[in-house]
Amino acid sequence: MTKLSKRIVFSCGGKGGVGKTTVSTAIADFYAARGIAATLFDCDTENKTRGSLSHYYPTAGKLDIRTERGLDQFIDAALSADAPVALADLAAGSGRDTFQWFDTMFEGLEAADGIRFTAVATITSAASSVESLFSWAEALRDRVCYLVVKNHVAGDDFGYFERTEPGRAFSAQAQPVVIELKARAREIQAELDNRGLTAAQAMATDAARRGPILHGGTARIRAEAYARQIDTALESARHLLLP
Repeated sequence: MTKLSKRIVFSCGGKGGVGKTTVSTAIADFYAARGIAATLFDCDTENKTRGSLSHYYPTAGKLDIRTERGLDQFIDAALSADAPVALADLAAGSGRDTFQWFDTMFEGLEAADGIRFTAVATITSAASSVESLFSWAEALRDRVCYLVVKNHVAGDDFGYFERTEPGRAFSAQAQPVVIELKARAREIQAELDNRGLTAAQAMATDAARRGPILHGGTARIRAEAYARQIDTALESARHLLLP
């Protein structure tokens, strides 16, 4: 097999509603801002229009990894693309299929030296979101690198991740990079979602698409701050996002 230099980045599709797609779109923005070619995959087939990666990035290909050989198709498409990076936003509940694929295929794929996997886990202060991360890590083990995004949307106490025995064990074994996603005003985030814009895209698009709420004043300033905050955080994890 030809030696490749590829980074395959995928969201841990565990608990829904934690901001997983917000993080995936921020990573897509990270690549776009730096001129890094990335092949995008929207694997959340239950969200047909709004709320999934392709809502913000229409070029993202829709792919159902839960079909027979669905993950094979994703990996084949990622490896055949000219882009050095592939980013996939997985649906909630896709763990079993992903775990089985790694158990079956990872050793064979390792022969293609240069392929690296990064699992992106978005967690909140809710213990259930952290438990989902631990379940994925138990299954994937050291076959992937881990980027953990602490989303402050539901509060700032991440004690279940930071101060419990399972959390300490995960951190010691996986040595994840941990970054923060600061809480966002619901009205502004809702306006971004309704218009199919990330915070970074809203700053670069025309006024008509941005709409009156995001066109000026404090809402625009906040959207700019959101874009800067997550981009700076992702920059600290660039070695997990680039080939």
